[in-house]
Amino acid sequence: MRPWRTGVAASSVALLAVLSSRIGAQDDKPRVPLDDVHPRAPSTPLKIDLGPWWCPVCARDGTIKNEPRPVGMMHKSAEEVAKQVGLPDGTWVAIETPHFKILSTLGGTTARYSDSVFARFDLERLKTITPKFSFGPEGAKLDAHQRLHLYHVRLERQYAHFSALTGNTQPNLGMSLPYEVYLFADYSHHHSFCDRYIGGRADKNGVQWHVRDPPNFILFSTAESIVNDQVGRGDGPLANHVFHNVAHCLIDGYNNYYRETPAWIEEGLGHYYERRENPRFNNFCWAEGKTPTQFVKPDWETTIFSIVRRGRDSPFPQWCEKLQPGELTDVENGFSWGVVKWLVETEPLRFTKMIEPMDDQKRNLSAAELIQEGFGVSPSVLYQRWREYVLASWSGR
Repeated sequence: MRPWRTGVAASSVALLAVLSSRIGAQDDKPRVPLDDVHPRAPSTPLKIDLGPWWCPVCARDGTIKNEPRPVGMMHKSAEEVAKQVGLPDGTWVAIETPHFKILSTLGGTTARYSDSVFARFDLERLKTITPKFSFGPEGAKLDAHQRLHLYHVRLERQYAHFSALTGNTQPNLGMSLPYEVYLFADYSHHHSFCDRYIGGRADKNGVQWHVRDPPNFILFSTAESIVNDQVGRGDGPLANHVFHNVAHCLIDGYNNYYRETPAWIEEGLGHYYERRENPRFNNFCWAEGKTPTQFVKPDWETTIFSIVRRGRDSPFPQWCEKLQPGELTDVENGFSWGVVKWLVETEPLRFTKMIEPMDDQKRNLSAAELIQEGFGVSPSVLYQRWREYVLASWSGR
């Protein structure tokens, strides 16, 4: 008997539970949003904390009553950062949420229901923060301030899911300070920020950076114009791009460790959180190298099934030890998503047990040893079980 199950994915069980509860629910009873499902316990609602938050616009409008205070970013004030990057006054806003500090120069947008399976629920939460907007047949038109808080909602939802998935209740998952996210409208300001604070990094895509000097934190910077050129126009492609890269930040900040994450875990999680929102907007961060040729269309399951069925996949032990995402081939990159999705949705407890020792400097476990720690098997055995799952579950797609 196998020591761990490979049955119906937890997300499917959760969806059935939610749909069943909705069918039997009365109109006057509260309904559980689809994304409010704890990844370790499908019958348990996921708690998503949107507050307390600090926003100078909300304070000026009277939405919040907090005492005025500067938003600290890059170990200084956001005002100083904006000045050094060359942002004119009145073109940017910085806010603090429970686990993020976000600086944005993004303009208004239309947030469409088709952007994400969670879009309507995100807009309902947004209305509790900035109530002065209405829903249309396709979504909601948002001004720049409302759009910034939509990312407030999205990032806290992603954080809540990852925190629950890993059972990590430390402040900021163990980092000293909240995660910092810079959402620039134009590449020029993203480039100026990277040039001023990071330097020597390719910035034609989003950039993550770990500030190791105490108190340490992790940041992500990007520009909407980059996503417009590489993925597509609209808020949906940008949101998927942000989800992908913030997932890297969360796993890199997990337990405040200072070593590299195995590439298959890091990229697998990035694509997992991106495609959990919408599989149409495929994102490939700069660290992955060139865009994979076989994983551009939305249906990655059929592509993976075809490769596995024909036996054209490379053995997992040959690539699970790679530390740099750019070392993964295009097929290995797509397979990283498939393996991580399978583990997260069927064995979240063992997945957490696998990644928990990554920050142990004394043991310094290899990827094979991490897999043994979490699942009690070798990479080849784990991979064979995943291949069996793919052949059995994705054959009808």
